[in-house]
Amino acid sequence: MKKVILLTFIILSIILSITFSYGINLYEYKYHGITIYKSLGTPVDPFFDYDELTISNWEPFEPELITIREGTPVIIIIHGISPKEINKKIDDYKLSMIEAFENYASKNAGLYFFLYPTLSVKLEYSANKLIEYTEKFNSFYVFAHSMGGILLRYALQNEKFQNKIKKIVFSGTPHLGSPLANFIILKKQFFKYFYGSKIELLKYAIITSNIFDGSIDAPNYRYLIFGKRFPNIPKNIESYNFVGILDFNLKNSNILNIMNSKISYFIGLTMLKYVVENVYPENSIFQINDGMVPYYSAIQDAKYTLVFHSTSHADLAMRRDIIEKALEIFEIKKEEK
Repeated sequence: MKKVILLTFIILSIILSITFSYGINLYEYKYHGITIYKSLGTPVDPFFDYDELTISNWEPFEPELITIREGTPVIIIIHGISPKEINKKIDDYKLSMIEAFENYASKNAGLYFFLYPTLSVKLEYSANKLIEYTEKFNSFYVFAHSMGGILLRYALQNEKFQNKIKKIVFSGTPHLGSPLANFIILKKQFFKYFYGSKIELLKYAIITSNIFDGSIDAPNYRYLIFGKRFPNIPKNIESYNFVGILDFNLKNSNILNIMNSKISYFIGLTMLKYVVENVYPENSIFQINDGMVPYYSAIQDAKYTLVFHSTSHADLAMRRDIIEKALEIFEIKKEEK
């Protein structure tokens, strides 16, 4: 009997360790000591020169709801996918979102930032945590950027959760995915068999984006591949799409938009837009985009759509006029000085 109990305990311990262990291998390809490519979960078939490969165990953090400040009405802020969280849980992208709402929202408003691991932990798991952490609120508004909107769509299938929501802003959410995610999860042996200027451009973009932490080979990019469908947005919820178009002209308003963008994000996303423009034909639905998400994908499913010109994907998370427009929709104005 004791042997049976011991064996049962060992089996349960193994099951629990598998269930609750989020550790995943991080592969770092280096050249002369500099990391030039990172892959999470599985090694890649290298399409670049390297002289060293290091393998380490990376532990994703648990989702949490961070209180920026207490108050009413309540705003829940949800970030999108973030390659930089490999090195830092709250990276500059997430911090910029937090600071934008701190600076532009009424001091009476309660601000809560849902921090979750974006690269390898299933969105369904994080969505359930969001439901759990917001049970204490009677009602709230939600601002969800990029993949944060996809996570929210999973949470919205919980009736109790959806009934608490007053309004939603999906800002740059890829409701139908993005072709750039298809490039990232592409089996890299593809580059051994196909050649040409477009292929070389694609290789250059993938490597450059990875080097500068704009992307990383990671399991959760599969949520973002173009053509993927997600749970429905309930029709009873007042929902808005904020859609960016990264275009250029000499209108003063558009020049100001560019000047108010974070330059590092703006340059990187402009480069990705250039890649899309040169890889896909002129009449492709992917040509109009915010540097990351196609216009055609970002306009889907919500009740209302607002379009912002000279606006990058990053702008949709943090630029002043966009955050202020969301607060206007939420009917939360900053106090006049």
